Order: sequence, then structure tokens, then C-alpha cells
Amino acid sequence: MTDELQAELAKRRVHCLIAYLEPFRIVEAEALTPWQVSIEDVNTLSWDYVKLHEIVGGIDVGLPAPFNLVVTRDGALALPPIKELQADHASVEFFNRCLAGFLIGGVYCEAISSDSLDLGSVIDWKYVRSHKSGLAAPNRFHQQIRFCKASALEAILLMDPRTVQFSSLVDAMKTGLSVMDQITRLRGDILLKGVTGIARRDWSAGLSNLWIVIEQLVSHIWNDTIIKQAEAASASKARRDQLGDNRTWTVAVKLELLHQLGHVNASALQELSAARKARNDLAHEGRTPSEASALNAFNGVRHLAKAIMPQKHIPLFDLDLADHAISDPFAPRRLTGEPKYWMAIPKLPGEEELERLESSAVHQFRSDERAR
Repeated sequence: MTDELQAELAKRRVHCLIAYLEPFRIVEAEALTPWQVSIEDVNTLSWDYVKLHEIVGGIDVGLPAPFNLVVTRDGALALPPIKELQADHASVEFFNRCLAGFLIGGVYCEAISSDSLDLGSVIDWKYVRSHKSGLAAPNRFHQQIRFCKASALEAILLMDPRTVQFSSLVDAMKTGLSVMDQITRLRGDILLKGVTGIARRDWSAGLSNLWIVIEQLVSHIWNDTIIKQAEAASASKARRDQLGDNRTWTVAVKLELLHQLGHVNASALQELSAARKARNDLAHEGRTPSEASALNAFNGVRHLAKAIMPQKHIPLFDLDLADHAISDPFAPRRLTGEPKYWMAIPKLPGEEELERLESSAVHQFRSDERAR
């Protein structure tokens, strides 16, 4: 192989790591034709699969030049396989930091894990192709829609999907990274997992991860308001060491003192105390926390972030998490309008007869009610 051919190939195909925005979204941009798929496209598997692979742009996520986070129309996120990311835990952590940037900036998304990684390549800096798909459900979904092999039940998501503007992703990342850069102790991936836990109705995961975030935020405030003040007053090393002793100054004690100093108001202290008790019950007694406890932790994060950056608007706390959360399976079903499309469901043996009997029973009940 000549040097010229090798250079051309290296330029045209660049290896990458891939994860996906979840929940599924189509990424739009002013320069692109809006995404449109009809019911005929779904039934005949004839949507434009090329557009799903199409690169929308790159976002600065703090990687060394010239690397960026590449984004495609179907929400694929591609990172270069640089040395620092060539381990599954490292790449997953960095992807989750990027996703946390979006989340803090007001674009709801969920955490990924090792089975959420694809290996692929950037082709001609126009498309992102996956070669080795992860086993997570979103990865399998993207593989199927990109190959035009998805079933109608899955491909229906291509019709009238949630969308997000690429410019909104850029702005969200800028806001999210500015917050994480200012609060250096904040682990964005832990925050992301905590919010994901709440959306998934996994109160234990939500509370556990958000309590870690709370401790990181409390530590940041404590360092800035107590320890640095002692340093400015030329306090002895022994006193500075004593102030930094987490065994003496537990989170509960720190919160009480920060409340007395005016950094945490009474409402915030109450919610943080409730979250702390629920977290301790989970850790020491194995007691599953309630939804209210997990939400107390989320509100506690909001209060502490506001205490650190009183002038900073954090769009994360404007999000309606209920709009993205899975529904309670035991809650009454809500009708959201008349169905537009119908699909026959294969019957099980005896099921059709059972449905006729159930329908007859309903009619009989209504007749009896009217006769009374």
C-alpha cells in the first residue's frame, strides 16, 4: 500500500466510539431538510436510512484539539478513540459527562452503561457508521432503523418523533460544562445517573446517586466558605486540618452550620434532612426509599447549586421530569386522543372467545344499570 493511498484511507474513514441520546430524538438544524416519515414508509421499511447516519455537527466537550463530540441526525454521539478513552469505564464515564452537560443545560437525556457503546467510524466526515453494536435496547433500536430492518412496532417511533435543534445541544453543552467547570467536585455522570433513576422510578438509584452529588456540593460550599476563610485568616494548620475532618464535620453538621450562616434556607435544610434520613435507612437498614425522598434529594441538589451560583440560571431545574419519566404501571391509563393507525394483533387460543364473553358481560351490566 502506497503512502498516498494509506493517507487517503485514513482521511476518509476515522474510527470512533458511539453512544446514543436516550430517549430517542431526531436532531434538526436550519440547514437540513426537516425529518419526515409516513405510515407507508414505516410499513414498507422505506424511510431514508442515509439521513439517520448524517452528521449534523460537532460540539466542543473539552477534548484536545481538533477533537469534538460528533452528532448525527438520529442522536448518535461519536467520540475519538484516543488513549484516555480506550477503556470501557473511561469512555462510559466521559460519555455520561457529556450527557450530563446536555442535562444540566436543559436537554433531558439518560445515563449509559458499557453495553450502550458501539464501535464504528466517521466516513468522509459526512456519516457515522456503526460496525459493532452494543447490546442495550437503544443500540439495537438504532441498528435496526439504520439497516431498515425495524419492525413496524419499533419504526413507528420514526413518525413525529421528539426532536431537538443542534443549536440547542450546543447551547446546553456550553451551559452544562460551565457549571461542572465551576463546581469541580461535581461528578456529572453521578448527577446524570441520579436523575435517570428518578425518571426510571428507581428511587434507590435516584436517591443514592443524588446524595453523592449533595455531598459533593456541600463539600464545595464548605471549602469555599469555611476552610478558605480560615486560610485567609492565617489559621494554624491544625485548625485547618480539623475543619477538613469529615468524621468530625459530618454532612448533617455541615448543613446545620451552613443553614446558620445563611447559605441554606430552612426549606432546603428540611428537604436535605429528609433525603439524608432516607439515604441512611437505605444504606444501613436496606429500607427502600419513597418517591418523595428521591425528589427531596433532587430538590436538595437544586437548592445547593443555587447557593453556589446564585446568579446562574441552570435549565436542568426547569425540566418537567414527569414528562420524561416512565409511567406508574398501576396508575389509571390516560387517553391521549383517538388512534390514527390500527394494527391487527394475533390472537392466542381462546382469546377471541374470551373477549366476546367480556364484551357481552359489559353490555349486560350496562343494561342492568339502566333497568334500575
